[in-house]
Amino acid sequence: MSKPSESPPGAALLRSLLSTGTKADLMVLFHRNPGLIDTVDGIATRIGRKGDSIRTDVLELEKDSFLMKKKVGKAEVYYLNRERDMKAQEEMASYIFSMGKKAP
Repeated sequence: MSKPSESPPGAALLRSLLSTGTKADLMVLFHRNPGLIDTVDGIATRIGRKGDSIRTDVLELEKDSFLMKKKVGKAEVYYLNRERDMKAQEEMASYIFSMGKKAP
């Protein structure tokens, strides 16, 4: 059980994934296109931005294991880590469900 000052895992995940509009846009893009594999510049184009403007958020999602990176030729491409994503969805759903039970 978590201490009162600690957030449940689902709450922390929600906060992290929604900490910037770009992260939310990236997760929506990968959820709508689960087989997507692309470079930072390609991903940025898909959400109407420039590569440099999303690089930090892509790297944070990679650090948190939501996105995976691999080398294809000379390019580095990113794709959704479906296993991590599924676990995160379960944690967030559990958190949201528990919040409904606490409501008066």
